[in-house]
Amino acid sequence: MILGRWLKRSARAADDGAFVAFLTHSAEVQPIAPGERLFADTASTRLRVLIPAAELALRVPVRLVPLAQFRADPSLRALGAPRAVVIAKLPAGAIAAMAPELTAILDAIAAGRCPAPVFADLSDDYAALAGALRAPFLATYQRRLAEHCTLTVPCAALRDALAPLAARGVEVIEDPYESDAAQPVRTRAGDPPALCWFGTLGPPNADPLRQSLSALAGGMADMGGRIELVAGEPSRAAGLAIAAAVAAANPRWSVAFTAWSPESAAAAIARSDFVLLPQAHATPWGRVKSHNRLVETIRAGRLALASPVPSYVELADYAWIGESLAEGLRWALAHPEEAAARVAQGQTYVAARFSPAAVGARWAQVLGV
Repeated sequence: MILGRWLKRSARAADDGAFVAFLTHSAEVQPIAPGERLFADTASTRLRVLIPAAELALRVPVRLVPLAQFRADPSLRALGAPRAVVIAKLPAGAIAAMAPELTAILDAIAAGRCPAPVFADLSDDYAALAGALRAPFLATYQRRLAEHCTLTVPCAALRDALAPLAARGVEVIEDPYESDAAQPVRTRAGDPPALCWFGTLGPPNADPLRQSLSALAGGMADMGGRIELVAGEPSRAAGLAIAAAVAAANPRWSVAFTAWSPESAAAAIARSDFVLLPQAHATPWGRVKSHNRLVETIRAGRLALASPVPSYVELADYAWIGESLAEGLRWALAHPEEAAARVAQGQTYVAARFSPAAVGARWAQVLGV
């Protein structure tokens, strides 16, 4: 995990030895300053660890604690008196690679060796991903977390999927937005329209994305278009494959790949007329995705053309939600004023529901701090 400091707010939480621990990949124990903004190169770390930790630190001391340290001493007595321990969301690949270490941690929790309540944060249905990624330990890991920890998840759909397994309950704590300010709304397209997709590109979503974007290009046979994909540099080959498929579907359409960074993603969205958020919503792993990319699109002042995953449907008044991206694009091109009104109303709505402060308050409520 790459950490870099963005800013600090002047505030202090009382330190009586009690603290909240987020168990992460960090190399050493890292105290979090109240309101501090930190950076990591994975969205789940930023949204599910760093921003919540900084908001919680306004109320109680918070520390990022290496998984290895918890494995060695689940009581964490060397650090003080933990009020709550959160097993942070881990990438699926890391879980499969760390099976022995994570099994030892789960055994310690099951044996009651941690004196504080233990929460496990999940933003994917690991059991659903286990088959797609050929990593059966993902399902075992999720099942054991559900047996011995209170689960926290970013959306109602994932809560509902995990509820039958959650012996200690499951709580929804939504993803906060990251953007510092809402951007001006723009929904009038150029000729040809400029579209953007941003996110993690690879198994299991690369093939469904290729199919969705090819169908979009093929469904717009009477016009051209430009799509900019923004993803991590290791995904460039997958982006090139998508570009070839889109060009085969309609030679008047092109796809460019941009390596992800916070700055490049923001610039790509600013260059775009609309943002594409297709999702394989019929799959168990796809339908439980959170609101975060749609929320960030609204904050960026752009209309999202998105698939009907449950989290997106919750925000349907502020975007275009449907099965066909081509249908959505035609609607957006024909209704720029209504599109702009949707986005403007959405900016007001998400500012209240998904702000770091609102999400931090929810974390505090769930953790009892």
